[in-house]
Amino acid sequence: MTRRPARIVALLAALAAASSASARAGTISTSEIFSQFNAVIYGNFSSTSDVEGRTVVGGNLTGGATFDLNPAGASPSSYSALTVYDSATSGGNYNINSAGGVTIAGSNNVSFNLNGGGSAYVGGANTGNLTTSNGSGNLTVVGANTGTLQLNSSGSVYVGGTTGGIGVNGTAAVSINGSTTANVNLNGGGTVALAGSNYGTISLNGGSVSYTGAKGNMNLNGGATATQVPSLSLTPPASTLGSFASVFQTQLTSLSTQLSGVAANSGVTASNGAIAFNAAPNTSGVAVFDVNTSVFAPNSTVTINLDGATSVIINVNVDRCVQSNCSFSLPNSLNFNNPTGYAATVLWNFVNATNLTFSNEFGGSILAPLAAVTNNAPIDGTLVAASYSGNGELHSHPYTGTFPSAQIISTGQGQVAAPEPASLAVIGSALAGLATLRRRRRK
Repeated sequence: MTRRPARIVALLAALAAASSASARAGTISTSEIFSQFNAVIYGNFSSTSDVEGRTVVGGNLTGGATFDLNPAGASPSSYSALTVYDSATSGGNYNINSAGGVTIAGSNNVSFNLNGGGSAYVGGANTGNLTTSNGSGNLTVVGANTGTLQLNSSGSVYVGGTTGGIGVNGTAAVSINGSTTANVNLNGGGTVALAGSNYGTISLNGGSVSYTGAKGNMNLNGGATATQVPSLSLTPPASTLGSFASVFQTQLTSLSTQLSGVAANSGVTASNGAIAFNAAPNTSGVAVFDVNTSVFAPNSTVTINLDGATSVIINVNVDRCVQSNCSFSLPNSLNFNNPTGYAATVLWNFVNATNLTFSNEFGGSILAPLAAVTNNAPIDGTLVAASYSGNGELHSHPYTGTFPSAQIISTGQGQVAAPEPASLAVIGSALAGLATLRRRRRK
């Protein structure tokens, strides 16, 4: 019997484990993205309407909205209710419900109300207001703070530079890696660590203050103490964000391409203003459609007949493009029957769209990685888009189906679907190494 060298055995083992390697590296799969998030926007997000579930934004945040107010069916996640990889630049008040928390990788210039408590993390400077209510919380500003931080229960506050006002109504640990320029009030006691000078007023009702610079004005009540120390080592809480491109954008864009190559097994009929998507699922419950946008005629009603399908993929191509501009607005007179009834089962893959406008309530998740999306009515499902400017709500209906693959890998013992895009790089590396070893053995 021919024995394989140990290095080849190791490479074969790496190939067999490729599909799980990405999970160990801290990424999440496309299925997990659709189960955890209500919106994934590559660029800027602007809206004043509610988003019921978890949202991640690759660009800037503007507008003013309420997030995570009814995340029905969403899976637990290590991500906040709202995650912004750039900055929150302008707008009114944003509400974060259900203690979901907010993470801003850049700077923050808006007001966030964390209803039910939760955490707020700002990776740069903060000029807005961060407020928690009805629950414990943690407020972190890695840069300087010229806004107001208000913790209405117990928890912690960290500021990485000079700070403005800080108010705490419970017991908290406050760390300031700079000086104070406004009032710091701890009404319930706790501790203040000040690696700088106090140019405002620090008031404590019990607890202690440690400081390295000028003492300034301090109101110490309830047995509170103040001590000057030579130095303080204050470290900000670490950000746990991975790369937006690798975790979200690359995977989801590859998924759209993958799905666009799956052969259709279901068809559409149109008669007298009635448009019917008639699913003909395979034995796995998967139904696939391939349509052009011209199917959505004005003054029509759209019905989706599942016929037992548990996964419905509708590949949509904009058929009237001007050079590279593929824009499409669904007619105002187009209505969808019972959109929430099939929302969790249907995924619309807008393959080539660069601009999309939705005027009536739309059911199903939307995968449109190239498109700037605008909606004037609710979208019932997860939205993936290049950018978003919305005047309608986003409702949480996570996609529960599977993602069929156009590629099949033969194993010699049957067939298995090709892995999700996150695993392909690992498999490629293993195969390349195996080929190199075989060439060496031939020499």
